Amino acid sequence: MTSNKKNQLFTEIYNKNCDSILRLCYMYLKDRELSKDATQETFLKAYRKFNSFREESSINTWLTSIAINTCKNIIRKTKHTQTDILLSEVEYQLKTSVTDSDESINVSEAVASLPNKYKEVILLRYYRDLQIKDISEVLSLPQTTVNYRLLKAKALLKDTLKEDFFDE
Repeated sequence: MTSNKKNQLFTEIYNKNCDSILRLCYMYLKDRELSKDATQETFLKAYRKFNSFREESSINTWLTSIAINTCKNIIRKTKHTQTDILLSEVEYQLKTSVTDSDESINVSEAVASLPNKYKEVILLRYYRDLQIKDISEVLSLPQTTVNYRLLKAKALLKDTLKEDFFDE
């Protein structure tokens, strides 16, 4: 692939995925500047390795995997505790959006309050729209574990949101 063609293709990939990767990084890092750095580092790593991308997974899955690993590396470097690391989705929504409904905020708060291993699969499945096999690949977990964590997370969310959305 010629350098111009590579640059053009990668620019399209960047434009299509930059915002979602930034949100994902913010979910992990809870810091706007760190998430910008992580996003930039993610795309830099992807650009450098673009020629070796084997297309065994989608570009979306590949970038998500790079972003998560980049965030985990930043976390290790900055020595945050795990509970302080993952984003409260409502924080990001309140900073970036003016028209959130109360239900959306309640759901976001409930997701943010989940234990990390459940929050992670919910964010990847419903906020990044990854399939089970892709989540399994990104997190290096068996698909059965991902399925179990999703079921458990949904049950926890149902309990948390019961009073807001379900009649007792």
